[in-house]
Amino acid sequence: MKRSHGETKAEKEFLVSWYIIAYKFIFGLIEFLSGVGIAFLGRQMLRLYRLNVARELSEDPHDLLSRVSERIIPNVFAHQSILVFTLILLGAAKIAGAIGLMYKKNWGVDLLVGLTVLMLPFQVVNVILHPSIVEAVYITIGLIISLYLIEFKPKAWISRVLQKQF
Repeated sequence: MKRSHGETKAEKEFLVSWYIIAYKFIFGLIEFLSGVGIAFLGRQMLRLYRLNVARELSEDPHDLLSRVSERIIPNVFAHQSILVFTLILLGAAKIAGAIGLMYKKNWGVDLLVGLTVLMLPFQVVNVILHPSIVEAVYITIGLIISLYLIEFKPKAWISRVLQKQF
C-alpha cells in the first residue's frame, strides 16, 4: 500500500485490524437497531409476549421458561425509555468509533476506549450480581480490544487524552 507524503506519523503507525472494526461496527449496529426496534415496536412486542406466555401457561402452568421470563421481560418494558436511549446512544457511539478506526482517526480509538472504560463498572457489577460466562467473555474481549487499540499502554493513552483537553 502506497503512503502519500501528507500522512502524519500517527496515521503511518495506526495498525487496526479489520476484525476489530467489524466487531465494533456490528455490535454497535445491533445495539442501535435494537433500541430503534424497541422504541417503535415495544408495545406490540409486549402484547405479543403476554399473549404467548398466557397461551404457554394455559398448556403447562409450571413451564420454567415462562416463569423465568415473567420476572425479566416486564421489567425491560417498564424501563423502556431508558433502555431505548441507552441502546441508541451506545450503538451510535460504537458505529462512529468503528468509522473513526476505519479512517485511522485517533478520536475513534478514544471514543471506543472511553466507552469501554465508562461501561466497565456497570458490566462488572452485572456479572457479579448475575454470573454469566457469555457476559464475562464479552467484557474480556472488550478489554482486550481496548488495550490493543492503545497498544497496551494505558498511562500513555491517558496522558495523550488529557493533553488534548488542556
